[in-house]
Formats: sequence, structure tokens, C-alpha cells
Amino acid sequence: MQFHPLFTINIVHEYYTGQICKDFSFVIPADSNQLLKNGKLIAKIYEDKLYVLFQQDETGQNVVSLAGKTLRFGLKLLNPFFSNFTDLSNFKLPHALYKNIANPDTLDAAQAITFVGNLFSYELKKATRPVTVTLKDRNGQVLQTDTVDNDRTTASYDFKRTNQAVGLYRIEESGSGNVETTDCYFDPELQQQNLFGVIEIAIADSFYPPPPPVIPSAVRPPEFKPPEFAIAFTAKQETLKYYVIGQNYSDGDIAQLSIVDKGESPISFTKFLPNAFTANDIPSSQLGDSDANIVLFSSPIDAVKRQEKARQKIELRKNGTTLISHLPQPRPDRPTANLIVQLSKPKP
Repeated sequence: MQFHPLFTINIVHEYYTGQICKDFSFVIPADSNQLLKNGKLIAKIYEDKLYVLFQQDETGQNVVSLAGKTLRFGLKLLNPFFSNFTDLSNFKLPHALYKNIANPDTLDAAQAITFVGNLFSYELKKATRPVTVTLKDRNGQVLQTDTVDNDRTTASYDFKRTNQAVGLYRIEESGSGNVETTDCYFDPELQQQNLFGVIEIAIADSFYPPPPPVIPSAVRPPEFKPPEFAIAFTAKQETLKYYVIGQNYSDGDIAQLSIVDKGESPISFTKFLPNAFTANDIPSSQLGDSDANIVLFSSPIDAVKRQEKARQKIELRKNGTTLISHLPQPRPDRPTANLIVQLSKPKP
């Protein structure tokens, strides 16, 4: 017996050197664990990538095919600082669902979902009455309809009593104006895991390689490649700000300060005195005492992407002389790129 990849799932992030993201783990619910056993599949994580392997016998024949079945994996976020350096504007929160519906070899764009348990109350979005609330399954079949014409603000659902299958459901509110929709994901087991999202992989026939020819062909068949699913994150773009606090620095000393970026793709910095600070800047009163003179050096708005490897050669200079060769960069535990640089000299 031998095992080969049926498909892989990889999480990548441009913030990290090499884009390898180690901020997630995979959770396999009980039904998918059983499906793995039934299909003679093995799920293993190797080098931060999830491999699902299928079994072949000694003749190269696939032992079992799970074509038409769906495997589900919970995506658990391990890094509490992930949102500090990640652009989540294109990700549907509070939770994300990834499926391979449009193309069996590629994950669709993230879909916003809300995890629900056996019994849950849905908070109505529309204030107007009457409003009709409809629960549908993933195939669009109507499961429950309620008409609310009083001051009630919720609709209640009991999935355990109605013996609903785990997975995606949609709630629609219709009345005056547009139809409000909310996608719910029913899975009491995954709901307790505090997940970032769920990945559903519908297994296609094409995931399995074709059986070997009975008579060896003179023409070598093309190399079979299993699907490689990827979820890609981009780094947050922000304004890099250096608040330079000069203890016992005169106005003349401050005037001689500058920041110059000598690295690749250099950033230009604009100098601002406290009287030009905006509401988005740290007030100068919170930065230093009466003996401190303060100046802000700011990059263009949202011009700098967070990256794991600190940028080099961003220099603080005074009258052309380098005081600091490599200014600090925001750490992953910092939600903003506001950085404070302390300078000091003896009182005159």
C-alpha cells in the first residue's frame, strides 16, 4: 500500500519572510474524521501545510474514492496579534467560510458566516413591521418562515429538534425595502472552538489520478498534480510615524533633525511641529515634559506595509550626521506604527 496527496491546504502571508504563515492550526470535526477513515485518507500537517493523502494498492489502483463527498476543516487562529499586521478588509468577518464551488481546484472568496448552535436566537435587523423571516438550507429550500408584526426583535430556531445537518444556512428578512440576509453555520462542535473560519473541500473525481494503463504506453502521460488550495493574507498598510522627543533640545536643534531612508524603495518623511499635529497624531502633551522639544516625522498616508523583517537604513540625522542608523519598526504586538524615539543632551 502507498499514499499520495489528494489535496493540500496552505496558509500564506506576505508579512512573513518566505510568506510561510504559522498563525493557524486545523481542527477536524468528528464527521470529517469519520469520512477520512471511510475513504482510507490520512490528514497530516507538514511544514505548516495540511496534506490529505489517499491510498493506492500495489498495482496503482485507488483503494477508495470519496468523489462527491465534502471534507470540513476548522481554521483556528493562534496569534492574538494577527490583526495588528494583517489587512482584513477583504475578509468576511466575524467568521469566514471557504469553499471550492466555482472551481474544484481553487478556493472561492471568503464568505461571511456566524456560528450557531443547536438552539439560537436571531436578532432582527429590520425595525419596520411586519417583517417575514425565512430560514433556508444551502440548497435554497425553505425550512421555517415567521412573520413578525409586533415589537418582537428575535426569531428562534431549534436545529436539534428539527434534526438539521451541520453546515451552511441562510436567514432572509423581507418587508419594506431590501432583503437582509445572514449566513449561519450550524456546527455545535466547531462553535465551541472559537474559530477564525471553516474550509469545506468538495472532493471531485479529478482529485484522484487516472488508473494506470493496462498496456504501457510509449507516450508518457503528463505528471498528475493534486489541487493545492491556498488562503492568502496581505500585510496591513499604514502610516509610519516617528515622534522624536529631544530632551533639552532647542528649536535650533530640532530644526537640524531629519529622517532619511537609504534602503530599497525608500520612504519619504514629512516633518511636523506640534502646532501642525492633527487629531490622528499623539498629542504633544502626552509625549514629554517642559524640557522636551518634540517633532513628528510621518510617511505618506498608508504608504508602508508591515513586514516581519525590520526595514534597514531608515536614519535619524542631525545636521547631516547620523544619530541612529536603523530606526525601530513596529513589532507585531503593536496595533499602530506610532514609534517614539528619545534623544537627550545635558542642560546648557
